[in-house]
Amino acid sequence: MPASPRQLSSPPARSAKTNVSPLDDLPALIARTNIHFQALVERTLAELKLDRLLRPGMAPVLFALYEEDGCIIKELARRTQRSAAALNSLLGRLEKSGLVSLRACPQDGRAVRVRLTAKGREIEPRVRELHRRVVAAVEHGLVAGEAAQVSAMLHRIIAGLQQHEALQN
Repeated sequence: MPASPRQLSSPPARSAKTNVSPLDDLPALIARTNIHFQALVERTLAELKLDRLLRPGMAPVLFALYEEDGCIIKELARRTQRSAAALNSLLGRLEKSGLVSLRACPQDGRAVRVRLTAKGREIEPRVRELHRRVVAAVEHGLVAGEAAQVSAMLHRIIAGLQQHEALQN
């Protein structure tokens, strides 16, 4: 359950470790995790010869299109949980790579439909292999059930950050 605005404005809960250095607190760990994750994705993209077509963060958009091709940007933003502005930039790069096409929606002239190109469909097996390898690396060293626990915690952190951002706007 997401935190209420009151919970977000109250002082943060103390971790089990007291006097945690800012070099080892949760934000620092998230930042270090992200650095290592980005390096893993970039290395794996190169191994699969996808690095000239994709950048980290693009695969979820392709997966959403593999599931439901031809959706409008607003729906794609909802499904990938990204802002329309961030998605527009990413889609521009995917279009430049020749993986998607962007066309005005005939039913709603304000909306833009995103469709996979033949090239976008052709790389699907390698994009799925990218995902498989990244998941295996991320879950390496975790015991049964821990991946699900980490995932649940990260969902709560994201929800809390989104609520905090909404309160700031």
